[in-house]
Amino acid sequence: MFNNSKSKTDPRSSRDRRRSVDSPPSLLAENLTIEGNLAASGDLQIDGTVKGDIACRTLTLGEEGTVIGEVKAETVHIRGRIEGRIIAASVELASTAVITGDILHDSLGVEVGARIDGHLKRRATTEPKAAETPKDEAPKGDGKPSLVVTNP
Repeated sequence: MFNNSKSKTDPRSSRDRRRSVDSPPSLLAENLTIEGNLAASGDLQIDGTVKGDIACRTLTLGEEGTVIGEVKAETVHIRGRIEGRIIAASVELASTAVITGDILHDSLGVEVGARIDGHLKRRATTEPKAAETPKDEAPKGDGKPSLVVTNP
């Protein structure tokens, strides 16, 4: 009846893996302003304002969204405004995007009407991947994110 042997598979571990793949993005609504850096292991959708650096897997910035700071991600979809550098493998700029800053990318898509005031540069093969921050490179400020978002 009571079995002391441990199961070879932990059902929680497969559930956690499934959640990290299938979980919806963390959402910052239009009426929200955050001052500080954001770090997320998953996806972020920002419709409000962030004054700080962002590091995540995928960033979706809505038309009313604004980021004032650096963005590092694997993929970014921008419909709003960014004032700062973007470092990402894949960058997609919608016609409503307004970028003031450089974009370092592997692939770049720009719709007619998007505005860019900065340099576009293909990432060097020696550059760290967008979602990876070297351990000795600290973000601006005190070196710690002000808010860390993780998907359950």
